[in-house]
Amino acid sequence: MNPTPEQADAIETYGDGLDLVLQAGAGCGKSSTLKMIARADRRRRMTYVAYNSAIAADARRSFPSNVMSKTGHGLAFDPRYGARLQRPRQTAHQAAQALDVRSILGIIGATPTVLTDRSGMKAMTSKIIMRAALDTIECFCHSADPEVIQKHVPHFDGLKKARGEVVKLVLPVARAAWEDLQDDDSVLNLTHDHYLKMWALSKPRIPTDVVLLDEAQDTNDVLSAVLLDQEHAQRIAVGDSAQQIYSWRGANDALAKFTAELGCPELTLSQSFRFGPAIADRANQWLRLIDAPLRLTGWESAESTVGQLDAPDAILCRTNAGAMGIVLEALAAGRKVALVGGGSAIKQLAWAAGALQDGKPTDHPELMGFTSWDDVRQYAAEEDGSLEVLVKLVDEHGPERIVSAADGLVSETQAELVVSTAHRSKGREWPAVRIHADFRAPKPDRRTGLVVLPREEARLAYVAVTRAREQLDDTALNWVSSVTAVSE
Repeated sequence: MNPTPEQADAIETYGDGLDLVLQAGAGCGKSSTLKMIARADRRRRMTYVAYNSAIAADARRSFPSNVMSKTGHGLAFDPRYGARLQRPRQTAHQAAQALDVRSILGIIGATPTVLTDRSGMKAMTSKIIMRAALDTIECFCHSADPEVIQKHVPHFDGLKKARGEVVKLVLPVARAAWEDLQDDDSVLNLTHDHYLKMWALSKPRIPTDVVLLDEAQDTNDVLSAVLLDQEHAQRIAVGDSAQQIYSWRGANDALAKFTAELGCPELTLSQSFRFGPAIADRANQWLRLIDAPLRLTGWESAESTVGQLDAPDAILCRTNAGAMGIVLEALAAGRKVALVGGGSAIKQLAWAAGALQDGKPTDHPELMGFTSWDDVRQYAAEEDGSLEVLVKLVDEHGPERIVSAADGLVSETQAELVVSTAHRSKGREWPAVRIHADFRAPKPDRRTGLVVLPREEARLAYVAVTRAREQLDDTALNWVSSVTAVSE
């Protein structure tokens, strides 16, 4: 395929030996452009850093032989970690016992530590403290920081008023956990993020002439810092800042970091080959709202339409609970349904809700700050509308029916309907897509009257509407015209 003028400009800029940032819109051929760059100079060793293992495997088949294709974890892996990665699953309770959390905190006896929050007393058992400490380690591993510090302790729903007390309990356990994990004989189970962080802290030098970073907008700071340190190599970062949707789990926009720290040119790829002008126009609504550096041009040969769909190939939801609601409706209608990513996350959430209904604590990250289901209901009604969908789903159907429905899912090849969260839909596409109504319109500010949408929510909507190739039903997003501003 002949390069477009934008692609030719990128290849020429590479040939000038410059570090480069490529802003590539949805369906605009970023992978094809990287392959063109690789084929333009087969004499140099190149390392393609892929977003996930499936993309890396595909790249190994399609890039020329001078390119090594790896994920960040693939670059960091050492065979000595193999045995620890293959250990049986370790629950938070087992981890707390293995690390001896009570000794670390000086807790005597079986009485749990109690925190005082606005909504009452919160029991913090060793299991819950350990779960929070492991989540803290995960945040630390995604960062470029050299030590575990207070900012890595997550903010948990239901415990916001007790933040100081939570940090005092969790931080010393997290530090002890990280010290243990660095030992080849650790009592805690090792994860892929753990060894990636250890590798990054060792200041590695990648044996390559060129680094090609894909999906750079959702690269964790830990990997960005390593790649920015490869001063011996020419670095090319490709992605779409408008698709940055994983900041909640530590990912940041490496495109901005590369531009700021390397002072390199920033080029764009704006011609989409995925869909036609009608869907491109919908995407550009969101790009204008977030003041993105590009606008998409739809492919004139593609006959895309926008309007209501009775039988979409895929329905994209804002939340796991919203996705499960669609699954339950479709199963009740006798349809074969697939859920992108499988039903494991839904089942874990349902089990956690069931535990709270039975008056038992849970270490599920989304619900561990609550002591009862009534507590979740109250919090959802007063402080966090995003939990309302979950509360409604559990109250209407019950945890057991939700788990049963998750077990009734089929593979995508067998499905009549594919359901996905917008987050999991990233990198995917379907002929006909409907956006679900759990993408809720923001409420006007009581003081100013302005309708302000968080920037990441606008980016998530952009990702969702650009998954459609031929038909898009984004009726659920008609409220976009009422948004007056975006916030960070």
